[in-house]
Amino acid sequence: MERKFDPILVQVIKNELASVNEEMAIAVYRTGRSAMVKVGDFATAVCDARGRVVGEGAAPFQIGVFMVVLEAVLRKFSGSFSPGDVILVNDPYSGMGHMPDVGIVAPAFWRGQLIGFTLAYSHHTDIGGRFPGGFSSQCTEAFEEGFRIPPLKLDRAGERNMALLQMIEANVRAPEEWIGDVEAKIAGCRRGEQELRAVVEKYGLEVFNSSCDYFVDYAERATRAAIRSIAPGEYVYEDTFEDDGLGGAGVSMPLRVALRVEGDSLIVDFTGTAPQVRSAINMPFGMTRGTVYGAVKSIVSPDVLTNVGFTRPIAIIASEGTLVNPRHPAAVGGRAPLFFRIFDMMFRVLAQALPQKVGISGEGGDVMHFSGTKPDGSHFSFMDLFFGGWGGRPGKDGIDGVAPMSFGSYGSVPAEVLEREYPVVVDGFGYVPDTEGAGKHRGSVGIYKQWRFLEPGKVMVRTNRLVRPSDGLAGGYSGELSTNILTSQGVEKILPRQSHIHLDVNPGDRIYHRISGSGGFGEPAERDPRLVLADIQEGKVSIEQAYNRYRVVIDPEQMTVDESATERLRSN
Repeated sequence: MERKFDPILVQVIKNELASVNEEMAIAVYRTGRSAMVKVGDFATAVCDARGRVVGEGAAPFQIGVFMVVLEAVLRKFSGSFSPGDVILVNDPYSGMGHMPDVGIVAPAFWRGQLIGFTLAYSHHTDIGGRFPGGFSSQCTEAFEEGFRIPPLKLDRAGERNMALLQMIEANVRAPEEWIGDVEAKIAGCRRGEQELRAVVEKYGLEVFNSSCDYFVDYAERATRAAIRSIAPGEYVYEDTFEDDGLGGAGVSMPLRVALRVEGDSLIVDFTGTAPQVRSAINMPFGMTRGTVYGAVKSIVSPDVLTNVGFTRPIAIIASEGTLVNPRHPAAVGGRAPLFFRIFDMMFRVLAQALPQKVGISGEGGDVMHFSGTKPDGSHFSFMDLFFGGWGGRPGKDGIDGVAPMSFGSYGSVPAEVLEREYPVVVDGFGYVPDTEGAGKHRGSVGIYKQWRFLEPGKVMVRTNRLVRPSDGLAGGYSGELSTNILTSQGVEKILPRQSHIHLDVNPGDRIYHRISGSGGFGEPAERDPRLVLADIQEGKVSIEQAYNRYRVVIDPEQMTVDESATERLRSN
């Protein structure tokens, strides 16, 4: 007898899976050792027994990583999973974004039967290799970048593979922190398995599996409906990438993405993008898939789970041997600036297709990585990640100081955490006035952070938008570029405009870093003067900027809009 479809029960199970992911995330967050876990640079997911991602507690772009990783794990271990297994992987050519991203995959069993998989990954502050951190652009092949781990069983039926663990400990800086984050992800996966078993125990395996089928099919239908809202045809956006990762001058590598809309299907074609390069700015194909999925998810109903069904209507063409699909042993650790640029391009080409719905994704993902030895002889390694905010959107301003759209709920490490655990002081963190992309709906203002070092060590600064700004849309202006300044022995030095910079620092040295502003949407002179005044009051825009860009006259004594003068100015 065919079981009657119960829409209420399906919705209940959907929320149950969301709760499973939340429980996993809480376990990782509460038990993680590094500052990166504390700011949310991790993700969790739940898969069914077929390896399909059905519930994701992460940003939409991360499904590209999870899908490829699960495919690699199933190819290697299908039919040999046991209760208590834990698979460890960081191999970019098995789906991970780069070697510092370390994933945990654990099979989930109920009454001796495989019912699904739980996944957790996070960015680790080191993975061995030539450069501390493992994500420098200056490596020229994967073998330089660190300790590469294909899918391996860290735990087999509950028994720890100590030889593997000891090998890792011997090859990474700050091994205690490294192992602590791995244990946190294992705890998250174990928590997920416990909660998944409870769901199956409550509703039965048949209901659970049929609900997973529904979630996948519903996501596919909803995505196809969203694609049908786009006028059929081809939309193209081209850009250039100006950093070869090795400090070369006059670099101009073509980037190209074409969207071809055919009914309810979407082809995303990167043909015309430059070949892979000798440095580590290449981006693994799993990350390329993620940029596409993350952008397309922005036009799909928010209630749709980011699962494999969502990806079915989307075909991606990226020739092997290019920047967005490199061949092994291409280095990929420094792929983040390219990732953010491709992500931005995806939003801009979607904005051509849906100009009244899609805005500018946003800026940031800039990093200061600091490593060295504490006075007690212990090794430290940390990275401080922060963001500028969103670009202008149809109908709304960008949001200041948050991760780009569809990127996730990443935060910045609190100064108190950094200063308690590492030899560094945060001297300042805040907005930089007049750096936004002006527009009817302005982009985010630039954000600055300044660090002062208390011990000698090695620093790497990763920066986006050093040469090409975040352009506006529909008449909006570009945001201001990023910048880095080193102060040593009282002398200020503007650092080279390249995405990854390596420095040796001494006690008392300071680095000032400013993230670029995001582009605005619409003509600045059409902005509501009351919003311009509010920006002035919040220290984001100066009175001069209000006059010159927004054509708004402010009475500096009363701090009010001079409406008649503004009307005259805007009419000229």
